[in-house]
Order: sequence, then structure tokens, then C-alpha cells
Amino acid sequence: MILLNVIKVTLICQYISRKKQVALVTMNTYIFERIRQRRRELNVTQDRVAKAVGVSRVSVTKWENGNAKPDGENLQRLAKVLSCTPDWLLYGGQTPQKPDDSKLYLLPSANLRRLPVITWAQAGKWDGKSPIADIGKVESWIETMSNASENAFMMRVIGDSMTNPQGIPTIPEGAIILVEPDYGSREELNGKIVVIHLEGSKDPTVKKFLIDGPNIYLKALNPAFRVIEIEGNFTIKGKVIKIIQDLE
Repeated sequence: MILLNVIKVTLICQYISRKKQVALVTMNTYIFERIRQRRRELNVTQDRVAKAVGVSRVSVTKWENGNAKPDGENLQRLAKVLSCTPDWLLYGGQTPQKPDDSKLYLLPSANLRRLPVITWAQAGKWDGKSPIADIGKVESWIETMSNASENAFMMRVIGDSMTNPQGIPTIPEGAIILVEPDYGSREELNGKIVVIHLEGSKDPTVKKFLIDGPNIYLKALNPAFRVIEIEGNFTIKGKVIKIIQDLE
């Protein structure tokens, strides 16, 4: 009888030990593995996750290969997108159930983008090559259906040089402009509104870009401001393709 009890106790201990080992393996998975696992369970692409969170696809790739970790607001957004908790992403545990379609956080369609609203100083310092989503702390994020490139961004207009008293087009102070850095050739910008950084200027400016033979000019939409002839070097940050403004 004593021998049977010993055997029972031994078997129970072995069972508990195996359960603990399984739980330990689950807990010891890394955050990048859980991100990748959960995204695949929900059958969504890295690109759609990136757009929903408001980061570049490169950032999501880094999260999934362990070269970087989401934190702060990005962690909260990622958890919402993947229909799980931030704690599960960080520490693991019981895998969250796949939600019903009606309860699944709505990921953006292919055309819906979340773009950063950056400052003029940030636009001036941006090199035009690194992901705009990694530029640092931004004013806010705005969703748009515009078919803009991955590095497109938004800015809030300061001053009234682009306020046209005669009507459209006009870009009043406080309006938000969508800037497309993938604008093609300089010649294609003739007559277009651009964000441009003149050499020696503290910050970029927004003006109409005009080419007249060998000469290049910047024209404000407000006739109270003089036309500027560009004589030094300059960097075009992008072409303005959309204007957002409040009606009140």
C-alpha cells in the first residue's frame, strides 16, 4: 500500500513538472516571436500593421526579427491592432483567442494612411532618406486616404504668406498641408506648391515654385509678399498635394 502511494505521488510530481516546463517554454518566448506569431494568426501583412500603428514597415520588420522593441505609445497601438494586451506582448502567457471579425480591431485599407504632423524645424533637419516615421516625437498623427508615398508627412502652416485673398488656391495660417517627398524631377515642380529649404535659412518655407529659363523663383499666394529669386543652394522637401483646414 505504501509502495502504491509512493508511485502515485511520483507520477503526480512528474505530471506537475511537465506542466511547469510547458508553461515555462510558453513564457520564455521572446516578444519578437509573439508579435510575428500574432500577426500571422490574424493573417495581416507587416505593411498594414505599420500603417495602423503609424510607423514604417521597416520598424515592424525590426520588431519581428528582434532588432528593436515597441514601447510606449507604439506598444499600446500594436497591442490594439493585434487584439491582445501589451502585457502579453511583453511577457507572454496564455495566447489570446483570435477575435471574431466583428470584434477585430479595424485595420486600415491599403489606401488609408496615418501620417505624422511634424514641425518646420524637423522638416529642415530631415535628410529625405531615413523613414519619416522615425523622426522622433511629432505633434500628432492624421489619417488620410491620399495615395502618398511611405515618407509623406504633414505640417501646420505658420504665417499668412500663402493666404490668397482672391480665393482658391489658398493655404491659410493653421491649415495642414500634406507633403509628398517623392515628387519626380525639379522640372515637374514648375508651377507647383512646394516645401523648400533655402541655404542659410533657419527653417523651410512653403511657396509656389517657378522656373523661368535659368532662373528659379518662389511666389507667395498672398500678393502682399514679394517674389523671391533663388540665388543660392536649396533643398526641396516635397510637393504639397493636399490641404486640410477647419471651416471655423
